[in-house]
Amino acid sequence: MIKKITISFIISFVTQSLTGQCDSAYTYYPNLPLNVTILAGDTCFYDSDVEVLDSIITKNNLEYDSPLALGTQTWFNGRLRFLVAGNYGNSSGVNDTIFVLPENIGNWTSLASLYLEWNRISTLPETFSDMIGLQSFYMNNNILENLPDSLGNLDGLYFLDLGYNKIGSLPESICNLNNLIYLWLFNNNLESLPNCFCDMNLDWDNDDNGGYPFFAIGGNILCENIDSCIVESEHFELSLDQFYYSFPVYTPQECENVSLINNGLPYQYKLSQPYPNPFNHKVILDLFIPYDRRLFISIFDLLGNEVDVISKNRIYKTGKYQIHWDGSEYSSGLYFLKINDGIDMEIKKLILVK
Repeated sequence: MIKKITISFIISFVTQSLTGQCDSAYTYYPNLPLNVTILAGDTCFYDSDVEVLDSIITKNNLEYDSPLALGTQTWFNGRLRFLVAGNYGNSSGVNDTIFVLPENIGNWTSLASLYLEWNRISTLPETFSDMIGLQSFYMNNNILENLPDSLGNLDGLYFLDLGYNKIGSLPESICNLNNLIYLWLFNNNLESLPNCFCDMNLDWDNDDNGGYPFFAIGGNILCENIDSCIVESEHFELSLDQFYYSFPVYTPQECENVSLINNGLPYQYKLSQPYPNPFNHKVILDLFIPYDRRLFISIFDLLGNEVDVISKNRIYKTGKYQIHWDGSEYSSGLYFLKINDGIDMEIKKLILVK
């Protein structure tokens, strides 16, 4: 009996001691999920950092039991330093798509890297610029339409990836990002750039040692009155593969291709990016047809084998269509949708995750 009491006392004492080690603004977490890494310090986590995680979960109705379960987290002396919360698809059935960022996100003053790829975020709160420790921000494949004017306050930022969004303009304050080394703006809706853009300290033409460009802006609508530093850049038409950023893609500025006719359709057929992507069972692409044409639409696997036929020699009348592909009978992996009218051909990558 005495032995049991002694053991219980020791456990209680150790728990109280560990809890007591936390400062008043920190909370002790005895059990950590596998997605949490601690680079330095103990399991005392800064309350304000945890509260932001909890706000993201609450606002987006995410199905997590603990704020520490969101994404992949790295902590340093009790402060959140790295967060990977991209919606890359999962097989657990847990909803992990982020639509809204909370106003208190500015409390992440020690966060250095933030990955929010493949979500459905349309705006960044003004408080985003309070994240003074932010050095790299990955926001590709969302639905951002604009950026806060205060973006330029993030003077420690050196990597900014905004590819594959719907951004129509950039704030003048972006030119205040004096430490920026990488700026990826490809595949947006940019029609113009700030007057100060060429004053930015960027390498407009070169790649890093890994073959990634320091600057890329292909796939926009930059057609008139663009400064020479951009138009003459080797990367004016450069994009990157939207899935793994594994290789460059040359996507011309959509000047002639988006010339509109009376019904609001482009002169050439246009195929949207697939969504959602990665996908679990079904994926959708929007197809715009300017005039009647016969199309072949097929699905290929990574080895080049045709695994499914969506449309074989079908005549599409002028209008807008949705292409649906059901991959429920296929294994997880990389697939390609190919559309061909006998003259032009376009290929889109699809990632099936189960």
